[in-house]
Amino acid sequence: MKARRPRLAPLGVLALALCVTLGLMAAAADAKKKGKKKSAKQVTVSRTTPTPIPAGDSTDEVAGVASIPLNVGKKAKGKVVKKVAVTYQASDPAGALDDLEFKLIAPNGRRLFVDNPSAFFGIGDTLAVIGPLTTTPDSPVGYCFPNPTPPPAGCPAGDPDNTLGPPFAGTAGDVDLALFSGAGARGTWTFKALNFSTASTHVLDSVRVQIGLQSAPKG
Repeated sequence: MKARRPRLAPLGVLALALCVTLGLMAAAADAKKKGKKKSAKQVTVSRTTPTPIPAGDSTDEVAGVASIPLNVGKKAKGKVVKKVAVTYQASDPAGALDDLEFKLIAPNGRRLFVDNPSAFFGIGDTLAVIGPLTTTPDSPVGYCFPNPTPPPAGCPAGDPDNTLGPPFAGTAGDVDLALFSGAGARGTWTFKALNFSTASTHVLDSVRVQIGLQSAPKG
């Protein structure tokens, strides 16, 4: 007499196979999730080593130039600029900081001057340092004209849009920086300090560029 095979055995085998399949699928999903990297939303490039700014020729209006390359790497691959903020500090114990101009150049060659507020008011001869000054396109803050007395007494009372005075350490608005929006972010950005005086004691103490990223338009 043949022994009967239990009817539940095939069901048990099927259940085991289903559990194994589901486990493999879950493990594959976890591995895929771990392998997927988050897309960067911002990159920051900087130089903190003080860089001398060579003397220029004020008579012929030829500037001495300190050029700082700032490389934005693969984190910005396939990304374009959403917003740029620039921070710098410059110094000279002899003053004459109003003889300096600053410029930021994108990898595609697009270039813009960056604010030097000491030149706006012709007070660079009295300053030994500017900054660290951050300029960004979405700040409502402007610069304070320090007249007749130095800030804060010389700043217009009750005007929140015009309050940053010497040595201009803080954040102020520069809407022109919005013109970098849409430019390719990856590559070498260049910050230039131009010296139109014959003084060779100017120093670019530090510079930092923060670039907000967004995906490049398709097509």
